Amino acid sequence: MIAHQALTAAQLEPYETYSECTIEATSLPGKVSDVTLDNCTLTGIWSQSEWLDCTFQNLNLANQDWNQAVLYRCHFQGCNLLGTNFSNGVWKTVRLTDCRADYANWSGAQLTACAAQTTSLREAYFRNVTFKRGFVATQCDLDQASFWESPLAGVDLAASTFEQLEVTPEAKYLRGLVLNAFQAATVLSLFGVRLK
Repeated sequence: MIAHQALTAAQLEPYETYSECTIEATSLPGKVSDVTLDNCTLTGIWSQSEWLDCTFQNLNLANQDWNQAVLYRCHFQGCNLLGTNFSNGVWKTVRLTDCRADYANWSGAQLTACAAQTTSLREAYFRNVTFKRGFVATQCDLDQASFWESPLAGVDLAASTFEQLEVTPEAKYLRGLVLNAFQAATVLSLFGVRLK
């Protein structure tokens, strides 16, 4: 374990855990792989960075720019992702657990086999997202999240909560979306359907 150091992303070594370090985005390598970042401070712009098999624990990434970042088999655990820009990124088998991701933006991203658990995604943007092999949100708060113009086949929100959800009210976008009965009533109201 490496602790209390100031490093650049290029200095991150595979199979190492970094605790309470400051990591600067300058001189980004082609990719960062097999690292655990625990309670570290990440500075700079992380757009177009590539992360493989990494674990992010207790990081504050609020309002950071991760536009066009590529993440494969990564796990965000207990992170503050408030307002973080993940737009136009590529995520494969990425998990969010116990995170705060209100107002985060995944617009234009490609998400493959991703999941969120006990994470707040209030007013998060998933606009024009390509979901492949599903997206499962379990015990998440999705109130006022936006899935506008995102085909939702394989997206499972049934075990999460929301009072309002922004979706495109057309069959081609909603086909295959998994909701519970209470949530379905909310989405049906977009079509002018009233349930008694």
